[in-house]
Amino acid sequence: MRLRYCWLTLSLCLLLQHDRAQAANILGIFPYRHISPFFVMQPLVRTLATRGHNVTLITPIGMPNDIEGVRHIRVAQLNERIKEMLESDQVLDFMINKWTESALTAKALFNASNDILSDPGVQRMLHDKSESFDLIIMEPSSLDALYGLVEFYNATLMGLSSIRINWHTYELAGNPAPSIYEPISPVGFSLETSLFSRVYNWIHIMEEKLVNYLILRPAQLHLFQKFFGYSAQKMNELRSRFSLMLINSHYSMGKVRANAPNIIEVGGLHLSEPPEPSDEELQKFLDKADHGVIYFSMGNDILIKFLPENIQELLLQTFATLNESIIWKSELLYMPDKSDNVYVVEQAPQRHILNHPNVRLFITNGGLLSVIEAVDSGVPMLGLPMFFDQFGNMRWVQLSGMAEVMDINSLNKDTLTETIKHMLANNSYYLKAKEISQFFKDRPMSPLDTAVWWTEYALRNRNITRMRLNLEEIPLIEYYRIDSILAFSLRFGLVAASLIFLVYTLFLKYRIRLRRLHP
Repeated sequence: MRLRYCWLTLSLCLLLQHDRAQAANILGIFPYRHISPFFVMQPLVRTLATRGHNVTLITPIGMPNDIEGVRHIRVAQLNERIKEMLESDQVLDFMINKWTESALTAKALFNASNDILSDPGVQRMLHDKSESFDLIIMEPSSLDALYGLVEFYNATLMGLSSIRINWHTYELAGNPAPSIYEPISPVGFSLETSLFSRVYNWIHIMEEKLVNYLILRPAQLHLFQKFFGYSAQKMNELRSRFSLMLINSHYSMGKVRANAPNIIEVGGLHLSEPPEPSDEELQKFLDKADHGVIYFSMGNDILIKFLPENIQELLLQTFATLNESIIWKSELLYMPDKSDNVYVVEQAPQRHILNHPNVRLFITNGGLLSVIEAVDSGVPMLGLPMFFDQFGNMRWVQLSGMAEVMDINSLNKDTLTETIKHMLANNSYYLKAKEISQFFKDRPMSPLDTAVWWTEYALRNRNITRMRLNLEEIPLIEYYRIDSILAFSLRFGLVAASLIFLVYTLFLKYRIRLRRLHP
């Protein structure tokens, strides 16, 4: 009996030793300028740390809060950039036009890469000969200078996209498909499907590619060579080194398309965190709403004070005409003109609110996490998108039948009131929201389990050439099937020419015959 226990103990020790041997050194680089994307990253990083991996994060100060078991390298200059942006109202400048947005984005990306690579903590890490990393995780967002870390540490590169996938992410993942690309910037992108709109959108994306090739990439190459000394060819090579792309999306929320096997949907990753509880007063307001509740929130990134006063007044006037109770997330707790049916809360437990059975409609700016939470809870949405990916997020849930979208710049009381009442009276929005919620939830693995499994798969399998489509290995003629198109066109042309020749010959014979009969 003792011998049996000894063997059992020895086996457990060997298993534990084996697990420790599988522990990897992981570096995550997340220079986000707002808090929402960190909600996507945190559950994955925390779980990887609890599974024994040694995780190091490069982030701004305070975003996110310290995670147990994770080493944090805080880049203070990133916080200064955030402060400068808010104090100068640069957030509103993104709404002007695509070119202004591109210029501001190029500057922000250059500053982010430069601030990270020149940070004293990062420099100490680079000069420490004992440092090594098996895997580097980062957002696929044109921070090309940071790819030098992949070569420096000879690490596997994995993408974690906190937003919907676009043409740039597709290309980095080795999964291009020009005919169904999504833009990086929705400003000016047509939502129509006519031939003219498709041509216009093709031009829109080609312009984005030119901005990437002529502005973003040269600036990043300058930093890439300054800090690492590698060639431009090496940076281009590293762009094709993404082993996997974890995408914060799900097919139920948009159009379906064929993906390479290295593109993994983990939409709802942040839902693995426990929802914030509601205080007693808010809970009572929800429970006693006899006519139902409308929840209004512009997300964590758009402060109500940034909305023009006429829009704030319009919203208050519209809500005053409704029988439903309104929960308004706002940092402006004192609203002298608000009606009695409006409850203002500064920090709203959004998931708790959306899961309450009395909530009938969610008025939102269309931030991706808010859309995912509404889809998960099965709540119809009225979208008031303002910038970034919000237009695309709302576009797809509108096409699915669970949402409507309005232009916040042309908003008026009558149309807003009419739209709200129409959505509340029409049961199809509610039914469609519940149907899509079921599709969203019904998966073989949770988003977190999926993300963890594929992350460790990337650690176990470094050769990912069979999982991605490398265009360099496929001739342009073969990729676009130009040879097949030419062969078909030739056959079709020969048949058409033969028919035309036959008809023309018969016509000539007919004319000759007529002339003989009627000289």
